[in-house]
Amino acid sequence: MARLIRQYGELYERGAVSSETLHKEMEKAASLPLPFQKFLHAMSDIFQPKQPAIDIALALKKKGHPLFVLSNTCEAHFLYLYNHFDFFKLFDGFVLSYEVQARKPEEKIFHKALEIASCSASDCFYTDDVLDYVESAKTFGMDAEQFTTPSNLITHLSHRGFL
Repeated sequence: MARLIRQYGELYERGAVSSETLHKEMEKAASLPLPFQKFLHAMSDIFQPKQPAIDIALALKKKGHPLFVLSNTCEAHFLYLYNHFDFFKLFDGFVLSYEVQARKPEEKIFHKALEIASCSASDCFYTDDVLDYVESAKTFGMDAEQFTTPSNLITHLSHRGFL
């Protein structure tokens, strides 16, 4: 199984391999039948919402700020999250690696995010817990800060007048 994850993980996040193909490969490797929906659930039932982050998103939304998700993710994970956690309805749009065939920190995904958000880089604020992704966003002209703690993010957002 670890070999399959190494072999297909990035391709799956890029949308180059479908959920159905990954499922078939996993069934072959395990030599066991696995119902497709159970496979998707087992692969995705790993997430827990983080209330402080949800509270920040709610505060930003209450102030009228458009919110977008930019994520390296696969189809199964996103659909699970969207269908199981109501706070995803707060977001105005999603830029998902498997849909745009690019992953952070690649330039293509940041350009797609700006296109979907209908804003210029200088009008965007981006945060991520991965410093390389934040640095990448900055090279494309975005205002960006690394997410370390909710209180630190609140400070950054407040200094910029968002909160």
